[in-house]
Amino acid sequence: MSIKRLGHLPSLGSTFSVPVRPLGNADLMLVQNAMEDIAPEWSVELHGICVDEATLVLLPEGGDDAMGPSFMISRETYGFRLDQVHWDVLTEFGVFASLDDVVTALGARLAFFPGMAIPASMTVH
Repeated sequence: MSIKRLGHLPSLGSTFSVPVRPLGNADLMLVQNAMEDIAPEWSVELHGICVDEATLVLLPEGGDDAMGPSFMISRETYGFRLDQVHWDVLTEFGVFASLDDVVTALGARLAFFPGMAIPASMTVH
C-alpha cells in the first residue's frame, strides 16, 4: 500500500493564504496624505525593528495627550489593527479590511477632539 500523497488533494500547507505584505512606504504615504485632510498638524511615522513588525504611528502635535490620543496601525493576517494610546492606556480600536477603512475610522474618531476639522466628504452618524 502506498502512503504517497496525491498532489490534487488539499493538505495543511495549502489551506493557508499567501503571506501578508508588511506595512511599507506606500502605506505610510497613503495615511500621511489622508491625515493632511483630517489633522494636518499630526505626524505619521513608520516604526519597527524589522520589516515584518512595521507599525504606523500617528501622533498629535508634540505628542501631547491633551491634543488627542496617539494611534498605531499594524498589519495582521486578516486586516489592519488600529490601536489607540491615550494617557498611557492602550485600547484596541478595531480591525479593518483596508487602510481606507482605517482612515475613515480615524476621521470619525478624531472628530470628537477639540480643534479637529472633519473633511467635507466625511459622514459622521
